[in-house]
Amino acid sequence: MNAQQYLDQLSSLRMDRTKDRPRPHKVCLLLAVLDLIRSGALRDNRIRFDDALRQAFTRRFNQLKQDNDRDNPEFPYFYLQSSDFWRHRPVPGKEEEYQRRVKDHKAPGPRATPQLIDYAYLDAPLFKLFCDPAMQPQIEAALFANLQNRRKHFSHWADSIGKSERTIKSYAGALNNTLPKLLQSSGNTIESFFDVGSVEQYQQLAQRIESQPAFQVKDGTGHGMYSAALRLYGQFLKDATDYELTKDLADLDNDATLSETERSTLRTTRLGHGKFREGLVGYWRGCAVTQYPDVRLLIASHIKPWREADNRERLDPFNGLLLVPNLDKVFDRQLISFERNGRILISSHLEDPAKLGIHKGMVVVNLDDSHQSYLNHHREYFHEKQAGRA
Repeated sequence: MNAQQYLDQLSSLRMDRTKDRPRPHKVCLLLAVLDLIRSGALRDNRIRFDDALRQAFTRRFNQLKQDNDRDNPEFPYFYLQSSDFWRHRPVPGKEEEYQRRVKDHKAPGPRATPQLIDYAYLDAPLFKLFCDPAMQPQIEAALFANLQNRRKHFSHWADSIGKSERTIKSYAGALNNTLPKLLQSSGNTIESFFDVGSVEQYQQLAQRIESQPAFQVKDGTGHGMYSAALRLYGQFLKDATDYELTKDLADLDNDATLSETERSTLRTTRLGHGKFREGLVGYWRGCAVTQYPDVRLLIASHIKPWREADNRERLDPFNGLLLVPNLDKVFDRQLISFERNGRILISSHLEDPAKLGIHKGMVVVNLDDSHQSYLNHHREYFHEKQAGRA
């Protein structure tokens, strides 16, 4: 299983929803494991139900609890075994009692837990991801995704990329009602697409629904609104789970042609750090468009996208703009681009650009000839999207 598949699983835990909301216990326990690894208190893949784990759980639980939630880490410690990545090593001689409790779905109490379970452990590749500082923020984000009101989060995200209130409402209605009903007619039961937090699960469901004649007829009648809602939800999930980033880092790890030095350099570049970012800060000294000066808040954005660039281009500072976050987001999606003279191009697909502070008078200053081949590549994709061919 690769990193993205593990992140998908972590963002789609089987949660207790007895109070019509997700209980935070499983999330808190896995966050506690992450905290212990970060602090150096947990160095090997043996997660014991001890004071250190219970205290780490309580710290996270106190941040996330609601109403009458109770501080009982023994429950997630036991019930996480229903996940594909969390396993138990029973205390020798207690195997039959352990199997009986698993079959009966009956967790032991806090004192009985360490007497029944010697330790829990993660799949070895997942434990390695938990120990990787570059992956830890993504793991944390995936876990927090279980506690989000995903419909509300989607609406805020769509608003942040310039979608109109009317469009967001229409898309949310389709994702919550119409599209799940179409899936149910083919035997795939979900109450709402907002229950889908995994990119992999979304891709499977989207493929199934798009192949249905009933969907194709309805989408045609709706002038492509339903397929547009599906695509936008896929973009939202990829953003929420850092899907593209995780996939790119995995590709680097699996590239046998790279030396360790090359791999490390490219890895820090993809994470927005290292010499590539330093080169952009040195060249632009602020946002390339707005001239906003606080570089701590600016994003090192590739002009020719990472996945289409070779390793030299990925490190070339002329293949980059230093941008404020709102401009980086729409530039990355080819919803804006720039002419040879730096004048902004705004896609007709970007709804209400003024809400993002984007206007026709914007211009990139201080462009060099070495930027032009990269900008030309970006403009080609921009015009293809504008024409509906991409």
